[in-house]
Amino acid sequence: MRMVHFLASTILAAAVVLSATVAGVAGEAASTTWLNVRSGPGTGFSVVDTLGPGEVVNVTECETNGWCYVEHPGPDGWVSSNYLTVPPAAEEASDPDCRLQLTIGPSGPTMSIVCGDGPAIPPWPAPSPVGDQACFYVNANYGGASFCYGVGVLNSLNATFNDRISSVRLYGAAKARLCVNNNLGGYCRVVTNDAPALGPFINNRGSSLSVYTGAFPTPVPLVPVTHSTGSIDLPQTYRANLDNGAVGGPGADIWYRAVNPIIKFIVPRNGALLARGDGSNRGYAGCNAESFSASQIPLASIPVGTYVCVKTNAGRISQFRVNGFVGTTMKIGYTTWAN
Repeated sequence: MRMVHFLASTILAAAVVLSATVAGVAGEAASTTWLNVRSGPGTGFSVVDTLGPGEVVNVTECETNGWCYVEHPGPDGWVSSNYLTVPPAAEEASDPDCRLQLTIGPSGPTMSIVCGDGPAIPPWPAPSPVGDQACFYVNANYGGASFCYGVGVLNSLNATFNDRISSVRLYGAAKARLCVNNNLGGYCRVVTNDAPALGPFINNRGSSLSVYTGAFPTPVPLVPVTHSTGSIDLPQTYRANLDNGAVGGPGADIWYRAVNPIIKFIVPRNGALLARGDGSNRGYAGCNAESFSASQIPLASIPVGTYVCVKTNAGRISQFRVNGFVGTTMKIGYTTWAN
């Protein structure tokens, strides 16, 4: 039994080192040098951590380009398998005359062990998801980077998967709901069977998801708590802080910018974001589901009576209404909710 476990571990670890990697491979590997851990499978992604020489990590999946996702104490992420190797074995194999054999077949690469002149030991199967889970893939036909998720909600996806999911595979009684906005907002596609290719309305557009069984659970209504509310008289060229209602000073969220007497804008400041949407009164829930942007909004597109959603520089959800103008001073009413 020890021999079987050792051989299985060797297959899994060696699969990391080969450039033609097996999707879903799992096992331990060790870094051969100081190695950057990145947020995605390539050097174009940001560095989130660094592995030290000899540091042992758990490899959960590999791309065919040789980049593997690793888990370890610290931020998890992607590393190049060129700098990973088999970790020191806890036990020595009883038969040293064994070698790995890689076979490329119609279903992709498979690995086996051949000892002496005997037959190949069958490849150790990659673990399959257990229970009610949905697995999400960046390529059609269940290819590329992937992750599996049990019953629950992911209100946002990381950079590896945000706006990149192209196929979904279901296990057990799981169903999935994939939405184009964070917090299950915007257009959503319900997946009740394996989907090797998602439709054009959701392919490479998913930003949040829910995995569930049975009927889709009715969302529990959010009871927002007001952080600050009131009216603001905002003179032209001045700035307003929607976290406390102050005009001018530090921490401003919006700037009433005037290019000339005709061309004017509301501009987000200090990391705040805006969402005009349809201009209606959306309240906390509606604004929370909006797609926010750092783009300025032309004043001509928000006449009196228009509501604008804001994500303040403190990360709070806010909304203001254009109530009117006195000269060049814009009068607004606003409400900002607590996190």
